[in-house]
Amino acid sequence: MPKLAAFDLDGTLIDSHLDLAGAVNYMRSTMGLEPLEAERIVHFIGGGAVSIVRRAIADAEIDFNEAFRRMRSFYYDHITDTTTLYPGVTAGLKQLASAGTKVALVTNKPAGETEKILRQLNIAELFSDVIGGDSDFALKPEPDALLFLKNKYGFSNDDCWMIGDHYTDLEAGRRAGFRRIFVTYGFGETGSETPDYTADSFPDVNLILSGF
Repeated sequence: MPKLAAFDLDGTLIDSHLDLAGAVNYMRSTMGLEPLEAERIVHFIGGGAVSIVRRAIADAEIDFNEAFRRMRSFYYDHITDTTTLYPGVTAGLKQLASAGTKVALVTNKPAGETEKILRQLNIAELFSDVIGGDSDFALKPEPDALLFLKNKYGFSNDDCWMIGDHYTDLEAGRRAGFRRIFVTYGFGETGSETPDYTADSFPDVNLILSGF
């Protein structure tokens, strides 16, 4: 049966934590701050670029706008130095699309960065829609982008899915009336949200979606 599957990006389709950590620590080093451990920076991911930078400089009194500019500029130039797709993502997305699923991407990452990653990892053509964090829609956990997609394609709630690794994805999905899959291999956590299903790998996502 045709359905809508909306995916998060970082921690769901791609492992980008080392490139993000590198950009954060470049910014910190050029502003006289000590580096942070990559595993600490991982916990900053999920609320968008502004949130990452604010949390990364919470221990210092420095200009936010300059810190944001330096981090974004460095990250854009090094955006796929180490970033990779999780195993099974390309084949899984192709399988979903070939089965008639509308495969969408809804991320809090800005559109320019998102599109560059998708092109460099050769998956840009697999999405019917790509909605970045600087779109006309509020960031997740607000459900606006998901509601737009549901209305655009005319699917019922039972045929709409949100797949992500963070409670922001799960909350957005719940508020939009979507079924929700939490991927356990990513960066985030469920928080107070209870997903409908959990997946330990991307092929597990496909198995869940193929059952409905």
